[in-house]
Amino acid sequence: MTLTEVIDAYLTRLRSLGMRFESAGQLLHQFSRAMGSSKIGEVTPEAVADFLRGKGALSATWQLRYKVLTGLYRFAIGRGYVGCSPLPRTLPKLPSKLLTSIPLKNSTDWWRRRRACASGADSEVPRFSIPRSKRSVLAR
Repeated sequence: MTLTEVIDAYLTRLRSLGMRFESAGQLLHQFSRAMGSSKIGEVTPEAVADFLRGKGALSATWQLRYKVLTGLYRFAIGRGYVGCSPLPRTLPKLPSKLLTSIPLKNSTDWWRRRRACASGADSEVPRFSIPRSKRSVLAR
């Protein structure tokens, strides 16, 4: 069976179970175009790795593509369309989230800096005077 036929059968199966699977369907058709009009058994691990990598740096998109392709290949193996999955067995470590460098609004450090700005002081507010909740800040 060709890759496109397997993808169509997989999407039909998932949609018959009530899943919408629209963006993942677009991703699978993108995968099909990237692999060309080949049979599913002719897809090489190198070609899959290139598709997973994409053009930019390693990101959460890699993980999304991997999860969608894992579902496709589980379906194909279960139906006997392919013997084994060409997906990589080891997963790369994704970079940490970008939001970790942004201070959280309710963090102790954020409140300390906020109070220091409000009072006009350049020095840090002592740790014992840090409010524990928003309500205590409003009460002062």
